[in-house]
Order: sequence, then structure tokens, then C-alpha cells
Amino acid sequence: MNRTPVSFHRQPVPAFTVHEATAAALTHLGDQWTAHPGPWATSGHLRGWDGTPFTVAVAGTGQMYVRNDQLGDALPLDVTPADSLDTVARAIADVIGRLY
Repeated sequence: MNRTPVSFHRQPVPAFTVHEATAAALTHLGDQWTAHPGPWATSGHLRGWDGTPFTVAVAGTGQMYVRNDQLGDALPLDVTPADSLDTVARAIADVIGRLY
């Protein structure tokens, strides 16, 4: 059996940036949240109604994650580069609810 090694270089390229997904999460978080891009929109930064900061980024392994910057806790997102913008935005909002 000839198997091709799995490589993150062969992952599909999403049609949106990490920041765009972070900004789309505002729809599911509410109007008292703000979103700002990181460098080159490769990360996104959210701030909650109480000022709690969160970072959305992609680890070197290709796994997208959300970190509560105040506590230092982080959780991975169960998404792939092929998922829609809304699916990723909902996942971000869900993980933020668990990191509060």
C-alpha cells in the first residue's frame, strides 16, 4: 500500500483571513465586543464587554486556537481550512464562551 504522508502544505487555502473570521465572530458574540487584526491579518484580537482580551491564531502545526490573554488559557478550534467563514466564526464564539 502506497500512502502519501500528510502535510500541512497540502491543506486547502481558506477564502478568508484569521482576522476576517475573528471579525465574523462578533455576529455571534454581541455588540459589546470589538475585533482588531494582528500583523498581516494572520491573527485576530477580540476584547470582551469587560475588557478581557482574546487572541485567535494558528499554531505552527496548522491548528487554529483561541487564547484568553488575561488567564493564559487556550483551546483549539475544531475547524479545517475548508470550513466556511460562518462555521469558523461560530467555533470561535463557542470556544470563547468556554474560556471565560
